[in-house]
Amino acid sequence: MEKFSEKSLLSLGDYYVYGLIDPRNRKIFYIGKGTGNRVFEHELESQENPESEKLKLKMIVEIKAAGLEVEKVIINCNLTEAEAFAAEASLINAFNYVEDTRLTNIVAGHHSAEALTVDDFEKIYGAEELQESDIRHKIMIIKINKLYQKGMTEEALYDSVRGIWRASLERVKTVEYVFGVYNSLIVAVYKPTTWYVCKEALEKLPKHVTQLTSKTENRVFFVDKGFENHELMDKAEKFYLYKSIASLKVNQSAQNPITYLEAKE
Repeated sequence: MEKFSEKSLLSLGDYYVYGLIDPRNRKIFYIGKGTGNRVFEHELESQENPESEKLKLKMIVEIKAAGLEVEKVIINCNLTEAEAFAAEASLINAFNYVEDTRLTNIVAGHHSAEALTVDDFEKIYGAEELQESDIRHKIMIIKINKLYQKGMTEEALYDSVRGIWRASLERVKTVEYVFGVYNSLIVAVYKPTTWYVCKEALEKLPKHVTQLTSKTENRVFFVDKGFENHELMDKAEKFYLYKSIASLKVNQSAQNPITYLEAKE
């Protein structure tokens, strides 16, 4: 089936919320909202972009390659746009909170943060906010909302923050500190010792990087020897850690996870 009949389109109403299911494990891997035949358009997009790195499209390509079809479910229909936005965001947050059912959605939902424990909510939204006047170094902010997991080890957090990233080697070499940021909270601070191009330092790659492609071999990552040698954090690292960047002029909704900050003159 590639589209709805006119009768079904009328029954769907103005907006609906849907899920895409992987038939290999019967798990929903994407939640979306739409109108008309939106639920069918992802497969067309995957055909037009078979080499895309979008997790959603990669999943669809894998399912097709296995000779199977993406299953589609209408979760709710006859919704207003506002109701569809709210329903989509709530479902994404709930699914992503359960670690073994994480979705391929790029963002959590329209104007929505992900589900949090009350302790994490207080840590993030009750954190002291960094001001521009607090920035005394050349900083690289890396948003790790999709990589961060509850209870992850210090080593796993380190690997998530240090790479691999699409950035200029010359630019990152000027960075003094790297912030790993989760929902505006600085959850990790590192002091890069050396930056590397992936294809030139295969033995030093982060553990989660198992294979390089033509699109990733020229990306960069760093090593913090102080962290790896279990050295104590310096004064600046201690100052920045667990503060919020919510009040800084940073585009926190951008898909590009990297932002740079410098001390104001």
